[in-house]
Amino acid sequence: MIVIKRGKEPDSLLEFRLQNPEADYEDMPSEVRNDIREQMCQEQEHLCGYCMRRIKAFKNVRIEHCKPRHPQGEIEHDKRATLDFKWMIGVCHGNSLVRGVKPEDTTCDAHKGNAELTINPYNEDSIRKIKYKSDGRIYSEDPEIDCDVTETLNLNCEAISLPQTRKNVLMAEKNRIMKKCKGKSQDAFMRELRRTYESLVQERNLTPYCGIIISWLEEKLKIS
Repeated sequence: MIVIKRGKEPDSLLEFRLQNPEADYEDMPSEVRNDIREQMCQEQEHLCGYCMRRIKAFKNVRIEHCKPRHPQGEIEHDKRATLDFKWMIGVCHGNSLVRGVKPEDTTCDAHKGNAELTINPYNEDSIRKIKYKSDGRIYSEDPEIDCDVTETLNLNCEAISLPQTRKNVLMAEKNRIMKKCKGKSQDAFMRELRRTYESLVQERNLTPYCGIIISWLEEKLKIS
C-alpha cells in the first residue's frame, strides 16, 4: 500500500453535494464519478491505492470508500459521509472481472466488501506498519493491520502473483542502485538511496508496487 495524499475535491462533487443535501453516493451522476476517477488517477499516479498495480485509464478506476458506505450490521448509514472525498480511494477491480474467478482469488475492494479497515491509507505512520518479507509477501506486526492486508484485502494473492511481482520490483530497483553506485563510496550509495526515497515519497514519482521499495529504503535509511 501507499500513503494517499488527497487534494481538493473536484468542483463537480462539491456542487452536487451542496445542491443535493439529502443525496447518497448512489445518487451521484456519472459525470461527477468520472471527475473523481480522473483526479484520483492524477493524485495516485495511476496506481491502485491498495495493491499498487497500474491502472491504465481513469475509466477503469473503482471508487472505493475506505470508510464503508454500508458498514456491516448498520442500522442507518451516514449519507453525507458517502459523498466525502476524504474517504474515497482509487482502486483496481481486484481480479474480479475475470470470468469464473473464485472469491479467494480476488483482492482489494473486491475482496474487502463492507469490512472495516484498521489501517489508515492517509496516515504515513499507519502505512509504515506494513512490512514485506524477502519473498515479497506483505504483513504487519500489528495484528489488526496484518489482518487488513493479508485477509481483508488479500494482498498476498497468488492467483495474480502479487508477492512475486513485488519481489521482482524490489530486486530490479536494488540492481539499478548497485549498478549506478558500483565503484563509488558508501556516502554516494547513501545519497542515491536518499535521492530515490525523496523522489518516491516527497516528489510523488510513484511507480507500480513501489511500497516495497519505500519500505526497504526506510529500513536502510533508518527512517521510522
